Amino acid sequence: MKKALLFLFVSTFCFSQVFDVVPLLQSGSNDKRINIAVLGDGFTAAQQTNFVSSAQSTINYLFTKSPYSEYKNYFNAYGIKVISAETGVKHPGTATDVTEPVIPVSNPNNYLGSSFDFGVHRCIYSNSTNKVAQVLAANLPDYDITYVLGNSTEYGGCGGTYAFASLNASANEIVVHELGHSFGKLADEYWFSGTGESPNKTQNSNPATIKWKNWVGVNSVGVYPYTESPSWFRPHQNCEMRYLDRQFCSVCKEQIIERIHSLVSPVDSYTPVNSSSVSANTNVIFTVNEILPIPNTLVNSWTLNGTTLASTSNSLTLTPSQLNNGNNTLLFSVTDNTTLVNVTGHSTVHFTNVSWTLNKSTLGTSEIKTAERRFSIYPNPANSEFYIKGKQDFSKNIKVFLYDASGKLIPVKYEMKDSSTIFVDVNNLIIGTYTLSVTQDKELIISQKIIKE
Repeated sequence: MKKALLFLFVSTFCFSQVFDVVPLLQSGSNDKRINIAVLGDGFTAAQQTNFVSSAQSTINYLFTKSPYSEYKNYFNAYGIKVISAETGVKHPGTATDVTEPVIPVSNPNNYLGSSFDFGVHRCIYSNSTNKVAQVLAANLPDYDITYVLGNSTEYGGCGGTYAFASLNASANEIVVHELGHSFGKLADEYWFSGTGESPNKTQNSNPATIKWKNWVGVNSVGVYPYTESPSWFRPHQNCEMRYLDRQFCSVCKEQIIERIHSLVSPVDSYTPVNSSSVSANTNVIFTVNEILPIPNTLVNSWTLNGTTLASTSNSLTLTPSQLNNGNNTLLFSVTDNTTLVNVTGHSTVHFTNVSWTLNKSTLGTSEIKTAERRFSIYPNPANSEFYIKGKQDFSKNIKVFLYDASGKLIPVKYEMKDSSTIFVDVNNLIIGTYTLSVTQDKELIISQKIIKE
């Protein structure tokens, strides 16, 4: 899940300053969570207590808002105590949307260069975002989300590569809205010409084909033209991306959840681990520790040697009589069945598998090999073709099998499009539900239902 900061040169690290980092929310290890970095700008050494208090307030508030509240367990958050030489956010007085100066012109020596007047007075951003990257690289390199709190009570904020917000009374809401941009990749639902096609903004007005077609008519989602530019359309009239102090509309909630799904696995850990040796003459317990949404919406399944087992819990006990001599493959699969996502075939869009290969020997021991892999299969339902995308590369020894409802093997054409993508041709199949099985190096790694339309 973690991003590698490969775009930073070695010199970046050499000249980056190390600051104190304080935890604001800790749900698990950084490599298994989405990590939020909150940076302060315009806070002197004597003002760091105020920064930490403000940062904690924004984090606490963020996780009262759906869908962050449902996925709080998927996040960690840290405050980075960036020390500025002088207090405040710059104000050059160059905005054209107001009669300047709205507030006194100022140029404080703040560390990250945060400033008002990026196009409009209320937009706080920085021409020194490389400084933000340097601070992150030196202090929290495995971050996933970043926002900067500028030490000013004047209303302001902006989203981009990073989100910026002031300490205005609306700061908590500004952070939520701006993270909608920088994390959710969402557009404003008030008119702003600077954005184009986005998950919540489009020039397609056909309810049957619009990108949020599955939500049209539900929870006040529709196809609403922007008054200022009626060839563009938004899904809602009262969304957090349009006004502060609202909730995200269903379309925006879905997009944020899909971002979460794309970054972090719901599997926290599992046992037995790789290279374990267990007795083949006694029961063996397999357990997957999951990161649970609130409430829990995860759906689990288990297959043994290609046969689906009855258990849907996160723990399974195998008896010696269930194992064949030689290799056995136990496959655990988990997907998120939240009703906040209305993506067709979502159970195969984001899913995670844990597989155990058990080699039962005649000497009464089983050697266990384990692997965790994340996949997506799309589109599902499929009309003429679908793709299997792995988060890791496949080996060259991949085989794809399709079985009809009776269990009959159906010949299917497939090919590797690249090292992590398999193309499957189902154009000649009759309409129905099939079971997809994928093996790698003769071991089962995927067992999923596929619908042919």
